[in-house]
Amino acid sequence: MNIQNVILGFLAEKPMSGYDIKQMMENSVSYFFEASYGAIYPALRRMEKDELIEKEVIQQEGKPNKNLYVITSKGEKEFQEYMNSPLNPTLIRSDLLIRIFFGQYTSFDKIKEWLNTEKQKAQAQLDNLTSLNEKYPNMERHKKITLLYGIDEAKFTLVWIERELQQLMSKGN
Repeated sequence: MNIQNVILGFLAEKPMSGYDIKQMMENSVSYFFEASYGAIYPALRRMEKDELIEKEVIQQEGKPNKNLYVITSKGEKEFQEYMNSPLNPTLIRSDLLIRIFFGQYTSFDKIKEWLNTEKQKAQAQLDNLTSLNEKYPNMERHKKITLLYGIDEAKFTLVWIERELQQLMSKGN
């Protein structure tokens, strides 16, 4: 999975500007794929050069022109190849887990602080995703599957953190 495939997926749904793509990412896939404007716009330029997308410039009065990107037939083919390729192994990259792994080099209080911070983030994620689930009850099924995964992952994280905090408290670290 790379940013190009994610952008092609969004453009397969409808033409979008770079700003629209970033907003769609933030509002849909950001809990399992993140990209900054600094990654999106260079990818769009490369994809246009590779003829995977075309740029349509929309003239706007009183503000800068809007660049609308449209997937080409070559881009559709590239996206279908990605969708039909074998899955890459899932790799979890977690700053929290790395720090806990090396926890013997810090204090018990610092580990508690990390876990409590992560607990707040997981609760905020759960609240946000639960709200989206309630706000869009008729969400397209494939998108709903990923939303429910995010909800379950946040719930698991909260249970895991609570268990580990209790273990740390009972053992004194």
